[in-house]
Amino acid sequence: MRVLVIEDDRQTAKLVKSVLTEGGDAVDLAYSAADARPLALTNEYDVIILDLSLPDGTGIEILQELRREGREMPVLIMTGRSGEADVVRLLDAGADDYVVKPVPNEVLKARVRALVRRGGTARTTETLTVGSLVLNRVTHRVFDATREISLTPREFSLLQHFMLHAGDVVSRSELLEKVWDMHFDPGSNVVDANVARLRRKIDGSPTAPVINTVRGVGFKLEPRPAS
Repeated sequence: MRVLVIEDDRQTAKLVKSVLTEGGDAVDLAYSAADARPLALTNEYDVIILDLSLPDGTGIEILQELRREGREMPVLIMTGRSGEADVVRLLDAGADDYVVKPVPNEVLKARVRALVRRGGTARTTETLTVGSLVLNRVTHRVFDATREISLTPREFSLLQHFMLHAGDVVSRSELLEKVWDMHFDPGSNVVDANVARLRRKIDGSPTAPVINTVRGVGFKLEPRPAS
């Protein structure tokens, strides 16, 4: 899954990112409304986790702007307020769920999974299917026909990105940014090494798609050629 965390407390934001990335999710961080708007209005996220208090605005304003612009991804509010009037106001503004700080790690992960499973207002796709490969973005399980493929969290994120962009050429720099949160390092072979391991794991099926190398550019997930 791809998640945007909008939280002005950097320590809290990095903790939330750590909790979600350990399960293989890709997480972007924004510490202000100014940082959040271009990310939330241009990227496709499975869930946005939104703090109510920002240095240059409020979470309610961000939420209302997203809904006005037709952005329907599920939004989970993190708040220190638990009064009934506050909750009603959040839900009326377009929030899909809320949690009261401090949030136990397992509760946060469960709430995020529940939002993706329900789809919220966005009807988020829970499963991705390419050929005989089926990836469940909530349970983090991958199947090829009747066989389950065991992947590390990083391999899962890598395969998820390929399946979201099946048939498109995906560059190494894009993978470093979206899967590793790193800028392109021409001397690094981390992408190639992980793609090679992923290939080996999905290559045992005659019906699974293949990850082809596009020389000088990147990789492409494509249907397996007919034998």
